[in-house]
Amino acid sequence: MKYKLTPELSSDDWNEFCSRFHFSTTDLPHVQAIYLALFPLVNSYAYYSLEQDLDSVSAAHYAYGFVTLGNGVDEMSELYLSHEQVKEAYIVDCLSLMILSKAYEEFADLVEKQSGLFLNELSFLGDTYSLDLLPQIYDHLMPDDIHLTEGHMIRPLKTAALILLLDKKPHTSIRQLCNTCATCRNLSCPSRKIPSKSLPHTYGAMQIFNVK
Repeated sequence: MKYKLTPELSSDDWNEFCSRFHFSTTDLPHVQAIYLALFPLVNSYAYYSLEQDLDSVSAAHYAYGFVTLGNGVDEMSELYLSHEQVKEAYIVDCLSLMILSKAYEEFADLVEKQSGLFLNELSFLGDTYSLDLLPQIYDHLMPDDIHLTEGHMIRPLKTAALILLLDKKPHTSIRQLCNTCATCRNLSCPSRKIPSKSLPHTYGAMQIFNVK
């Protein structure tokens, strides 16, 4: 199944943005100007299944899928880099992670409504479940706007593969389903509550600043 997502940032998100990515409030006008230019380029979709047909996933109820922001985000970042505007490219990377968080929340809400179940855990491949599941998920969903390279890299870059564990009983908010922020490598997780300078760099930051 394919579903058009409409993630966007609100006025309440900017304090979290500054805290999460270590920007000062004086940077906000510039960041928000870039966001206004970026937002029309976001073409977000969820490709997903409510079938319990994945190897290695033994949960009684789950859904799985891809969430993507489309190619426009990557192209804007590459445009800034081609003009050696490194800071602006990094801001695009950070903004896209915030927008992805909104897309995850919207996707989780969609799955709850369609399944009649409640989200118990939001899991990204590489955390609880092996990345070896990626080709199987891709073959099941055949997403027309997402490509899997021979090296199993997903394009567009701002795309994630998720498994949503579901339950018949309601749990807590999606933002409170994870308590391992200090060690988690998933910087775009909507549950993140603990920004930390010791966390690994995002993929975009590694490309922009040539660090690992």
